[in-house]
Amino acid sequence: MTSSFGSCIFQFSLLPLLLLFFILSFSNAQSPSPIPSPTPRPTSIVFDTEYDPLTLQFMININQGTPLAPVKLVLDLGGKLPWLRCDKGYTSSSYKPVNCTSSKCAQASKHVTCVLCKNSTEPNKTWCHNNACSIHTRNPVTKAVGHGELITDLVTARSNPGSSQAPGPLLTPRRFAFGCATSGEFSLRGLAKGAQGVAGLGRSSVLSLVSQFSAGFRLSRIFALELGTGKIFFGGGPYFYTFGSDFIDLRESHLWSDTPLLTNPKSPEEYFIDVKSIKIYNVTVPNIDKRLLSINKVSGVGGTKVDFQAPYTVLQTSIYKAIAKVHMARYKNATRVPPVAPFSTCYKASTMDVPEWILEGNRIPHSIVFLFGKGGMSTVSDLKWMGDDIRCLSFIDGGLYPKTSIVLGEYNFNGFLEFDISRSRFGFLQPLFP
Repeated sequence: MTSSFGSCIFQFSLLPLLLLFFILSFSNAQSPSPIPSPTPRPTSIVFDTEYDPLTLQFMININQGTPLAPVKLVLDLGGKLPWLRCDKGYTSSSYKPVNCTSSKCAQASKHVTCVLCKNSTEPNKTWCHNNACSIHTRNPVTKAVGHGELITDLVTARSNPGSSQAPGPLLTPRRFAFGCATSGEFSLRGLAKGAQGVAGLGRSSVLSLVSQFSAGFRLSRIFALELGTGKIFFGGGPYFYTFGSDFIDLRESHLWSDTPLLTNPKSPEEYFIDVKSIKIYNVTVPNIDKRLLSINKVSGVGGTKVDFQAPYTVLQTSIYKAIAKVHMARYKNATRVPPVAPFSTCYKASTMDVPEWILEGNRIPHSIVFLFGKGGMSTVSDLKWMGDDIRCLSFIDGGLYPKTSIVLGEYNFNGFLEFDISRSRFGFLQPLFP
């Protein structure tokens, strides 16, 4: 009896538990708890950019840290590392110093050194950590080199929406490395107002922004910049423009061209292309020393590089003079006026027979074309309006002995540039009109 009674008590005591289990199971089956689905891997990501008319610099807008905060960084084509000033006003709970014994530290600097903080007990001091990875930060404007440490923090990005007008989905934050500059206002001197640092987009560095985004989001090593409308893409296209109700991928346009990227052994981070000759209004510029157009494999001197940080195209003196001579012959009836900085060859605009561009029929040849082995790149304009009835040849004399013979600057591009590191190609739009 005792055994049977005990068994009944045991079975009875399990009944509420079984009922509770059944209710919970049924409830879960009817209303499953929401499990966030992983964000699909993007084909490319996109950020907004700003153009500062005072300094003529482009800035990328990044949301970074915890809580998320906007950070503006000046784009630097030859920069090895993104960095920001973090000794003032930078607070983030997800901020982490990189140890000087880590492999990431070895990627940031050939000569690894460890940070030694003099006042490591100072309250709320988040920008100096003993044994953190010590680095140098480079200001692309002043060329000054500062000090700091290597950190990582979370960054958010949006997927490229493609042909959609709406912004792409916000992706799960990833952790990326940044230089933490501790040189104070000195580190930001010459940068656009509001900039908190520099976004290094160097070609060969594994810690450049393009390399890190490629690894973090599993994208191709490509970035592209819209010079006019304020976007920078990482990972490739599509690059859609809206024409009425149609969406057109720029790379499918007849105006799209590309050419191989060359490697300068002394400047592996920068983007060089193989210019062979130059034409002005369909006339080949004579007497250009071909040695200036090639890269010296020992010294790295010479050649042509793309640099949208340069406001205007800069030419070695003999190349500039050769172009100016042909240009002045084209406008031989125009009245010359004194130079207007930064230009050397200027005209009285009202005396120039500047062609009126036409929409149909025979087009006048593009004003200036930089020719490659196959094809060439036309400039938007050979002239810059300076006001007061003055127009100037929109190129700058860069002196007799510049490191690079031709630096193609932002003014002479037509709105969209793509740097495809994975295929070593430079893509661009040709001007719609000469």
